[in-house]
Amino acid sequence: MKKKTAHLTYWQIIWRQFRHHYLGLFALYAIFLFALAGIYAPFLASSKPLIVQYDGVWYFPLFRYLFFTGFFTKGLDIFYNLLIFTFPLLFAAWFILKSYPTRRFFAICFLLIAHLFLFIYLFYRAPQDPAANPALNQAKQRDIQSQLQAEKNNPLFIFPSLTWEQELSYMTPYAKLNLALRYQQRKAQQERLAPYAEAYAGNAKRKGKKELSMPTLWQLDRNQERQRIASYKHIIDQHEDAYKQAKQTLALYREKCQKDLVPASSKPIECDVLQKLPQEDKTRLLQARQLVKDVESAQTHLAYIRDRQEWLEQQQSKLKYEIMPLLRPFHWEDDAGGEQDLNRYISWWELTRINRKDMVAALIFGIRVSLSVGLLAIGLALLIGVPIGAMAGYYGGKIDILTYRLIEIWESMPTFFMLLMIVAFLQSKSIFLVIAIIGLFGWTGFSRFVRGEFFRQKQLPYVEACKAQGFNDRFIMFSHLLPNAIPPLLTLVPFAIMGAITSEAGLSFLGLGEEGSSSWGVLMDEGRSAFPSESYLLWPPAILLTLLLVSIALVGDTLRDALDPKLRH
Repeated sequence: MKKKTAHLTYWQIIWRQFRHHYLGLFALYAIFLFALAGIYAPFLASSKPLIVQYDGVWYFPLFRYLFFTGFFTKGLDIFYNLLIFTFPLLFAAWFILKSYPTRRFFAICFLLIAHLFLFIYLFYRAPQDPAANPALNQAKQRDIQSQLQAEKNNPLFIFPSLTWEQELSYMTPYAKLNLALRYQQRKAQQERLAPYAEAYAGNAKRKGKKELSMPTLWQLDRNQERQRIASYKHIIDQHEDAYKQAKQTLALYREKCQKDLVPASSKPIECDVLQKLPQEDKTRLLQARQLVKDVESAQTHLAYIRDRQEWLEQQQSKLKYEIMPLLRPFHWEDDAGGEQDLNRYISWWELTRINRKDMVAALIFGIRVSLSVGLLAIGLALLIGVPIGAMAGYYGGKIDILTYRLIEIWESMPTFFMLLMIVAFLQSKSIFLVIAIIGLFGWTGFSRFVRGEFFRQKQLPYVEACKAQGFNDRFIMFSHLLPNAIPPLLTLVPFAIMGAITSEAGLSFLGLGEEGSSSWGVLMDEGRSAFPSESYLLWPPAILLTLLLVSIALVGDTLRDALDPKLRH
């Protein structure tokens, strides 16, 4: 045993012991896969392609939208999206600088600080939509306002509504690309769900529904278009004869008033002919003008819908070499469409939440919430508990008595019930509030453990040797005692992370979690609200949460065995 381990460091020995426990090693790999899925979630589920060629130009939509707060509205998502780029650097620094511990420490600290400052900058800066162009938007608004002012100044003249060609002139290439991609993705969803259409139509018919087609996003768009077309055609047909007569009447008076037309003028103008008319005739003439405007506006809108549909169909051939995210073509905040009843017929892979968001995408992004709660809450608890326990255990006496009474009082307040009370009192459901509360009320176990380790360690000869050499108490505590107390402390961390994740999930399950979140607890709460008719919404997040917690528990149990010298091989 000594010959084999003489050249190994302490942590290398622990890792070798850990690898002998295959179940714990498998659980560690499972947690690592969870973490990778959480960090790189946009590459697994998003409505933005990683890369696409559109009209001969290459675009990288997903990367352009990673830090746009109008698309990723949660700060947690921006933080993890930035981690997509900093994580490989942290990973590389850890292994490349393995032989230079000091350099590795400073490199990792620099990367973490840079990550934090970049996150603050990216999240709190003014949103910049890649598809928006302020100059084009202002030009469009100026033209619309100019047209409205001209109509107000010239009451007998009809100004045409915005055509699709004019609408396109105000769009950036990215805006056009987004329209083409949305059309393509909704059409693809309709094709994917086509095999379930017959079953849905049969059940809808039995229930006496008039609409038998599946309520997908594509179908809902088509239904809205049909309704608008029918409405515009009704206006045109209803006023067909009156329109012709009104058009002729309006043309006659318009010719007489032609000399008074000043479209760019800001002052209202009424020609002499209009002013001289009796009020009854003037009212009838303005009514004729309104009728002409309504009919011609309906005609323009019909042409707008037709031209837009033709344009969208034409753009599909311009989309080439498109690489979509690996699993789902929906971001977790995207509308996946349809009615809730649709979930009864489609596969679990296509399920949507009760708010019509994609279920699988939410499950993937929910990993971020669970990992953040577990790591940040326990990190905060360690920052509070370790120094307090260290001082109590090292100095003892009155300091220890006072600290231990504080720990007993603090432990008498159950963390979960304090969560309920504070969230209800503050009327805030922010995930960061939940993390702070778990950390502030979860440090006592660490403090108690560190206190006991310091009591035991400070009686050993190496501490007396440090005191004899004149080292101060702070140096002895944090340079000698604490490093020796950390290994056994690590056995508590996995189980504490489990408790933090469970507390957040339980709070969200009770409806006190962050609203509009992808937390697995929120997803389970949605499944509970639809139970039992839609129990299939409850099981996926519950199963994933169970797998993550079991993996963490197995890693904690294996780490405890690996740190035990009596169990070394």
